[in-house]
Amino acid sequence: MKGLLSVCVLCVALLSHAEPVFAAKAKAKAKAKAKPAQAEVLHKVLKRVIKSIRYKRDARALTNFDASAQAAFLADVHWAKASPAQQTEFAALFHKMFGGIAFPRIRDSLKHLETVLYSAPKVIGNKATVQATIVILHALKKQELNVTFALINTAGAWRVTDVTVKGSPSMLTRIRDDQIKKIYARGGWPKLLELMRKRVAKLKR
Repeated sequence: MKGLLSVCVLCVALLSHAEPVFAAKAKAKAKAKAKPAQAEVLHKVLKRVIKSIRYKRDARALTNFDASAQAAFLADVHWAKASPAQQTEFAALFHKMFGGIAFPRIRDSLKHLETVLYSAPKVIGNKATVQATIVILHALKKQELNVTFALINTAGAWRVTDVTVKGSPSMLTRIRDDQIKKIYARGGWPKLLELMRKRVAKLKR
């Protein structure tokens, strides 16, 4: 009888803890499934960017870049000194220049694209990085570019902020250090916006 009682007590104990145990396992399983889903979303954004640029859908490609985050990075410590109107204009002008100058160059490189291999994303909070190998078939040789895409999640959507080719500073770092800082030093926000307006006007011709 004592043995049977012990078994009953054990069964009750197991049943009383069954729901939390199963719930914990379900949560862990759901969490494990979330990672591949998140990777799929991030990879989809990057595939959409590359495809849009490659086939001259530049306006669509630009919607997958976070203009505000890019502008804040480029302006660096001077971002806070700009008025809301200046910040908005700077972000808009940069995107127009980015699409008008960078996209045609990228498109030229993608003419002989063979494939793009994406790694598993690294996500910390609302920021993520994805390493990728871009394989391009030139006439005489195969070229492999190892790049890292930086993305940010704003208002529930992932968008690209920066791109870094292995062995070089990031795209935004080069633009900031080689151009933005030097122009700003010559005349602050008025000078910077003036030159950007002129550059955008030339692109429209």
